[in-house]
Amino acid sequence: MSLLSLDRIAGMNCHYRFYTLEDFFAALQRNGITHAELWTCASHFLLDPFSWQDTKALRRLAKRYGVQIICLTPEQNNPKPYNLAARDPELICRTRCYFLNAICAAQELECGLVSCSSGWSFYSEPTQEAWKRAVAMLHTLAEEAYRRGVTLVMETLLPRETRLVCTLEEEKRMLAEINSPGIKANLDLGSMAAAGETISQWFAALGEDTIHCHFVDGHPAGHLAWGEGERDPGQDLEDFARNGYRGYFTLEFLSPDYYGEPWRAEERSLRTLSAYLK
Repeated sequence: MSLLSLDRIAGMNCHYRFYTLEDFFAALQRNGITHAELWTCASHFLLDPFSWQDTKALRRLAKRYGVQIICLTPEQNNPKPYNLAARDPELICRTRCYFLNAICAAQELECGLVSCSSGWSFYSEPTQEAWKRAVAMLHTLAEEAYRRGVTLVMETLLPRETRLVCTLEEEKRMLAEINSPGIKANLDLGSMAAAGETISQWFAALGEDTIHCHFVDGHPAGHLAWGEGERDPGQDLEDFARNGYRGYFTLEFLSPDYYGEPWRAEERSLRTLSAYLK
């Protein structure tokens, strides 16, 4: 049963952190994956509050391996320094500049999407104060992204990562308060499953505003290669198709078990998904 075309699957370089960016693109080419979501770790694509690496060189390298970059995922969340709910004035400034540079880099790459989260709060402060800071920061960034033809896509996180946006209801509320056409929803199956939610619930609540997906297996939560967890990929893909989803499916694998031979995670996933691929 064909539910998904291979050209809607995107690889991601998180588990290639001990390999070069060229190694990552070459592995995607061997596996027939033609799209990528790029995590901006410094050893692959340097991005900071002051500048970003040459996007022309990056595009040439990706093109050499037949890969199109469809999303940038800047480093963020604790313990990374760029917290979207930062409290210190200098950190607020640096975070804003960092994400603005990510938006500019995405515009140059013509990739269209920048993945983000809500940021995180200190346990010793009222959560609502951090929530207000996140909304203010994300509104500013989303408005600039919209002006540049880029869209932020916000995912929920695990409770151990933040006290701000971990559930669908919190995602819906924050998107409403940000109130900008420059930000939409990124459905991460790992955090969705951890919250006890379903794909259909997400589309019922957010509809066409769900425009991106981190497509992963789990027990039931997690960021595992397909076939290593308990999720039913056929049912998941049916749910996406039934709700008219037209975005990409990023394979975001995070387990250190993949670091040695990261391409095996894509190979295992494609074997598992092969029954549903055109």
